[in-house]
This record gives sequence, C-alpha cells and structure tokens, in this order.
Amino acid sequence: MTTLAVDVAIIGAGTSGCFVASLLDEAGLDCTLVEKSRGLGGRCSRRRIDQEFSIDMGAHEFSMAKLENPSLQEKVSSWIQAGYLSSWSRSSSCFDTPNDTEITETLCGTPSMNSWHKNIAGHINCVTDCKVHSLKKEAGRWQLLDESGQLISTTSKVVITCPQEQAIELLQRAEGLSDYRAISAKSLAQYVCAIGFTQPLRLNADSYRGGHGILDSAISENSKPGRVNSNPQQEVWILHSTHEWAQQQAHKDHPQAAMALVDAFCQYFGINAQPRMLASHYWRLARHQTSNKQQSSYVWHEALQLGCCGDWFGSGDINGALNSALELSQKIIHSENEV
Repeated sequence: MTTLAVDVAIIGAGTSGCFVASLLDEAGLDCTLVEKSRGLGGRCSRRRIDQEFSIDMGAHEFSMAKLENPSLQEKVSSWIQAGYLSSWSRSSSCFDTPNDTEITETLCGTPSMNSWHKNIAGHINCVTDCKVHSLKKEAGRWQLLDESGQLISTTSKVVITCPQEQAIELLQRAEGLSDYRAISAKSLAQYVCAIGFTQPLRLNADSYRGGHGILDSAISENSKPGRVNSNPQQEVWILHSTHEWAQQQAHKDHPQAAMALVDAFCQYFGINAQPRMLASHYWRLARHQTSNKQQSSYVWHEALQLGCCGDWFGSGDINGALNSALELSQKIIHSENEV
C-alpha cells in the first residue's frame, strides 16, 4: 500500500465524508478519503442487478424543504443545476390509509443515490476496502493504521464520519482523547429487499410509508427520475422493514428476512403474481435515532486537529449528515484562515 501524506484524512466515504472532502478540497486543502467498503456512498448504496441496471438499496431521498442553512440550500441547488440531483415527484400514501394519496416532492441522486457522491467527491483520492483501526500521533502528524498496524496515511487533520459506534471505537483508541464524551445516538437496524414483477401492479401510489408492523416503506423504483428498468422486470419495488421488526429478527439472514417482507407486501395488496427477488440486504446501522438535547452538530478538537461529524449529530438522516459536514468544514476552514 502506498502511504499518502495529506492535509486532511477523512474516515468514511458516505454522505458526510464525501461532502466534507469536497468542501475542504474547494478550500485548497489536500484530502483523502479512507473507506472500508468498495466505493463512495455509504448508506446511499446501490446494487447492480444482472449487470444491466442498478437500484437504490439504502437511503433513497431527502427533502430540501428541511434544509435551514442558506449555504447548504445554495450548495444543493448547484447540485440540482449540475444534474447530480433530481426532483422526485410521486404519489404517496400510508399503509393504514392506502386510498388517501398526496403528491410528495423530494430529491434523489441521478441516476442513483451513490452517483451523486461520485459527482461531488469522485475526483478526490479515495483508499477503498481499507478499515482504519487506530490513530496515532507521531512527530505532530496523525498516522492512520489498519488492523495489522500497517500505515495507511499520515495527515495534519483527521475527520471521522463513520457511524457512531465505529467512530467511538476510533476515538477511544486515539491517543490524547481519553476525555472524549460521545454524543448519544441509538443505532437502528433495517432489512431491505428489491423485487421485480413482469407485469405492472397498478397500485394507487408510488410509495407507502407508516401504519404497518413489518414494512416501514414500499417504494416504486420506476417512479424515480432517471431509472431504467431491465426487461422483463416491468415494475420494481424496494421494501424496507420497520426498525422494530428488524430488531425482533435477531440478525436473521437477510434472504430469509427478505422473503417475509415480500410475503407481507403481497398479502397486504392482494398480489397473486410471484415476484422475482432481485436483491436483499441487512443494514445493521441503517440510521440513527438522536437526542434533541445535543448542543453541537459536530466535534472538533483544535489542539489535536481531530474532529467528527455525521448524521448521528442531528436528525439521523441525509439532511443531518449534510448539515453536520457543512458546519464542521466551515470550522476547519475558518481555523485555517486564522493561522
């Protein structure tokens, strides 16, 4: 492995990590992303099906209406203009009132959620399939070490953006951070699967959410902008379990849990056609349930030049991830300009 010497090393290449990297890169800081998985996107993951098309298997949307920071609104608008994000207008309903529908407007990545991440941070060096196990300060610079103790990168600054429990493990092993107090957030698990039908279902809505004991949401992939389906799968649906049901399954194998989701979906809508199982996944850390009492959207230790941001500092979703990343990057850039 070639050792990288950079200004800032960002651990985790999900939404927070990619956004921080892009903002610091724009400010002239030399950055690298270190990601334990094989690419950018984190929980905005996609799955390729039959080598012909791909579908979103994780976070699938966010709302611009919930973005309060003017700088963040401006940045998201620029992504829309560049074609990285598209408006997703769809008919929505609840499982407990399926005949009541309304038009919902949100944003999603085009042509997939993780392609948005590639567009904003794909030009920044990224070390993939590499898990940072520990952090060590040597001669005034941080060393990022893997599980075998091999050096991944040296850097002046470290930004940790991985999920809370992984971030805490790193912080607890980082020299000089014995007094760290983690912000409280509860990790929520979720099962998800994608199913395809050879004939249109003609349901009342494009998405359903809430009011079902097993299904948290059911989303028509066809309704998303820029999605191309593979023939003969004329209609594709993504099913997400409730977090409570996922917890009750005690980490059951995801193919087995996926079949329960499919049965629940077909029984609820009275579907007799047998769908094809396209993909399934278990998100052990699907999202975070956070406390409203949190005082900051990030952590930054100026003396140590080490910080942390992520969705778990705020709303536990994409909006929280973006806001946390923006505010931490502004703090770092401001500190740089003061030197």
